[in-house]
Amino acid sequence: MASEQANRRALLLLTAGSVIGVLLGIAMALQGRGSDGGGLPDDAIALVNGRPISEEEYTRAVALLAGDKRTKVTEADRAHALNRLIEEELLVQQGIASGLVDTNPTVRQAITQAMLASIAAESISAQPTEEALRAFYTENPSLFARSGPAAGSQAEAAGTAEEPPAFADIREQVEAAYLRRARGSALREHLQWLRSEAQVALAPEARK
Repeated sequence: MASEQANRRALLLLTAGSVIGVLLGIAMALQGRGSDGGGLPDDAIALVNGRPISEEEYTRAVALLAGDKRTKVTEADRAHALNRLIEEELLVQQGIASGLVDTNPTVRQAITQAMLASIAAESISAQPTEEALRAFYTENPSLFARSGPAAGSQAEAAGTAEEPPAFADIREQVEAAYLRRARGSALREHLQWLRSEAQVALAPEARK
């Protein structure tokens, strides 16, 4: 279970990193057009139309390439990884310039889902403590109570909630419910913050 959770968190963090890179690319590409390509930032391996490709991105790309090879990574492999990053950035910038991000539903949905994954990853970046899980279990017994007939009463036909199983018996279930609640709360708080920072105008018919 622990390894599965670690893999899930790693996937979410990777997705989060991807969307953050795309969004930074959007901002930098719009701001950086016309740059002469000189004066790389200290942590950049390349500059594409004013948008830096970081050494961290490059290192990650080389590591992924190394994971697919049985032999040692060569200078040609490193050059290939860098070229792929440059080409990816050029395609992202072309998509922005052509209005793809604004008008293509598939692209917008992908960005939305990636942002949701980013928020979720941040909300579960630290594992809950045993005390937090036990408190959550105690405060939310209805989440874990099994439904069953209560013999000898009116509840026999309708069914009633029984006492939840012992914490030790359903710890993984408690942790999963805790993380779902944490993700939901983090998402609601983030969306509320976004709306508070945004200017949203509604058409008269939408105010009814």
